[in-house]
Amino acid sequence: MKPVDPVITPERIAVVGIGGGGCHAVSTMAKQWEHGPVLIAINTDAQSLSSNQIPRRLQIGEKITRGMGAGGDMEVGRLAAEDDFEALRDLFREIDLVFVVTTLGGGTGSGAAPIVARAAREGGSLVIALATLPFDFEGTQRAALAGKALAELSDQADVVITVPNQALAATAGEGATAVDAFQQADYILGMGVLALWKLLVQRGLMNVDFATLRTVARCSGGFSVFSYGEGRGAHRTADALESALQSPLLENGQALAEAESALVSILGGPDLTLREVDTLMAGIRNFCRKDIHLTMGTTIDPLWHDTVAVVIVASQYWRPDEEEEPASPPTPEPAPAAEGTPAQSGKRRKRSGTTQGQLGFDAIGKGIFKDVEPTYRNGEDLDIPTFHRRRATLEK
Repeated sequence: MKPVDPVITPERIAVVGIGGGGCHAVSTMAKQWEHGPVLIAINTDAQSLSSNQIPRRLQIGEKITRGMGAGGDMEVGRLAAEDDFEALRDLFREIDLVFVVTTLGGGTGSGAAPIVARAAREGGSLVIALATLPFDFEGTQRAALAGKALAELSDQADVVITVPNQALAATAGEGATAVDAFQQADYILGMGVLALWKLLVQRGLMNVDFATLRTVARCSGGFSVFSYGEGRGAHRTADALESALQSPLLENGQALAEAESALVSILGGPDLTLREVDTLMAGIRNFCRKDIHLTMGTTIDPLWHDTVAVVIVASQYWRPDEEEEPASPPTPEPAPAAEGTPAQSGKRRKRSGTTQGQLGFDAIGKGIFKDVEPTYRNGEDLDIPTFHRRRATLEK
């Protein structure tokens, strides 16, 4: 990891949109703040990229796609990113923190996002990925593709925040038009990134430094989810708290109740009081398990007078004993994964101090269910046993 200044500056933080959906989301974010982080758009589609308003853009895989996109093929997206891997690494040479924003289920986003995350990590950056998952109406094939991409992305990013489009659109309400729903979705995604980077670059009542964020990211195993709540006026605290906790993105609070780790970012104006902060944190703690590892910070922004916003990032696990594997000497090739189990080839962390043997289960075929489509929920294949999906090892 490259040395980091005590106060990280906006120009050392990058928000990268990958593929059509990711680039559109980041372009929308750019309208929500001034003097923000470095914004980068990466795509295989030359026409879509040229119409994007983000000034820093990179077309990948020109020799492979001839600028016409990946055509929904994840492998084409991956090859396009691999073909321009050195150019990707050059983007992150002076960057300490990278937010990778992508839509999974298509070609470029699904295939290129893990490669972009690897390029950023190899440059020494901390990588936080926000990956949106397909709507239910997009079908099982697209969901399966998103699930595969999500497993690969989790191998390369330090933490992956999954954002189901179905839940994201639901935050706009049942009566919202399609345009309203997508605008609301882009706004929430943008505010999630905004609140996190403001924790690092602006002073507040309680600050979170880069080292703390890095520790939280690398000890929070598995996938994470997030929600956003905002309130104005006399009841701003109660409104922000209710909308964040009852958000479909948190499964109406269930995801937070089961989380072992959570990061809370509170954003307000100069009129934000310690009593309001205490009220927000008390309400959040009431939803959490007692032993949760909770990290919080507040940011004061003059533009947020009479307004309070709260972002909650909830993670499945808290694993403080996980450490990075040494870069050398090289480790032997791992045994092939059982059928249906996501590959773990890119994992960089391991538990220290203990070893476990594995029970000698033989792989069992699916029998009459071999031709049945897999069942995916939030990017996880539910046909894979829970201990496999959570990467647990059973002792002999």
